[in-house]
Order: sequence, then structure tokens, then C-alpha cells
Amino acid sequence: MWQFVGEIEYECSKCSFKDSIPVEDFNCECIGGGERSMGNENIFELSYPFECCECSNDIELTFEVSEYPVNFINFIIDKCSGAKALNEPDVEYVREIYSARDLFELYESIPELVTALKFEPELLAELDPRQFEEVTAEIFRSKGFEVELTKRTRDGGKDVIALHKDKLGIKTKYLIECKHYAEGNKVGVDVIRSLYGVKNSRNGGNVGIVVTTSTFTSGARDFVENEATTNLDLSLADRDQLIEWLEEYKES
Repeated sequence: MWQFVGEIEYECSKCSFKDSIPVEDFNCECIGGGERSMGNENIFELSYPFECCECSNDIELTFEVSEYPVNFINFIIDKCSGAKALNEPDVEYVREIYSARDLFELYESIPELVTALKFEPELLAELDPRQFEEVTAEIFRSKGFEVELTKRTRDGGKDVIALHKDKLGIKTKYLIECKHYAEGNKVGVDVIRSLYGVKNSRNGGNVGIVVTTSTFTSGARDFVENEATTNLDLSLADRDQLIEWLEEYKES
């Protein structure tokens, strides 16, 4: 799929006045076509009639455009009158997105990927571990956090570092561990203990969070409630919490 973008610069043939017209102001209509060896050819006319604001000369900026094969611009013919066009319209090819699945498969940015998951959370199962880390980082970024993804080759303990500054200017450092598990594969207590140890190290953070596409064993939950110094600095975010975050997501 394509669309015309940009501006057409022109020079009046009578008084040499120069100006430009946005392509979005032009009228574009199909004026013909036919069958060729690689399928249909469509002929479009892109036109904008007006008077020169300096000398009232009648001007019509007109271009004949061939779409052949379908969805690709073959050629553009300048048919302008009353003025000289100084450039041709620019063509921008646009992805055809019809569903969250299309966006998931064709995404060009992490915000687009998160948007796809927002509308179809079942696609969480098809992420790879790094994509899941990127999605988690984007969710926190959209909520005002400064985020940093750790390197892919590491010893573990944290996947995302998120910093949040409150209204007093005080920063809180969050260490986030991401576990992309199948729904039936629960995150065990060893993962929680590991993150808790990193959080409490000299260069650790204020809050530790484990985020998963699955859920947690009773041992993992028991550690947070009964063994951690406080359950305010260690949190577990399961699939339900993750989906809630996705529902609230707004790209900024």
C-alpha cells in the first residue's frame, strides 16, 4: 500500500513566483487502467488547480501516476500547466495492518509490539525472552521511569533497571527480573532469592520485581511474605498483573 507525501514546489510560468503546495491538498482519483502481463495497471491523476497569488495566472499542477503491478508505483508523468513543477510527489509505502496479529508480526518498534499485545494478550506466548524484556522495559518507560536493559550476556539477577523520581526529586531504583515462561511453568523461589540477593548488594536497588508470563509457586510467594525484610521492596507480577499493565499502556 502506498500514499503520496511531502510538498510540490512550483514556479509560475507567467511571473516566476515560487511556492509549494502540500500533496495532501491534491485531489487523487483513478482515471483508468487495464490488464497487463503482471496483473492490473491502475492510472491515477493527482491534481490541484488554482490561481497564482501574484499574477492570477491559471495553474494546474497535475501528475499522471501508474500503479503497476498493484501496490507499486511504476512511473509518474508531469502534466502541469501554467507553472513548472520543481519536483515530483514523494511516495511512501505503508504497511497494511488489519489486526493485532499483523502488528505483532510486522512491528517496527517496541511500542508497536506492546500495542499488539495490549489488544491480543495471547500473543505473549510467542515472544522470545529478549522481546519480553523489551516489552517490560517499555511498559515501565510509559509510566515515567527511566529504563535500561542489561546486556544479553550476563550472570543474571536483573534484566531491566528502572529509575523513578518522585515530586521531591528523590530517585528509587527498581531491579526487574523477567521470566518468559509457559503458563503452566511457575516461577520458583530460587529466582526470587537470587533477585533479592542482588537487590541487597552494595550496588543493588531499592525495589526488586519479578515479572512473568506465568505465575509463582507457593514457596516464592511465601518468601516475599515471610522471609524478605519487607514485602514493600520485593514484588511479584504474574500474568494477570502483566495483562493489567498492558491494558493501561499508552504510548508516550
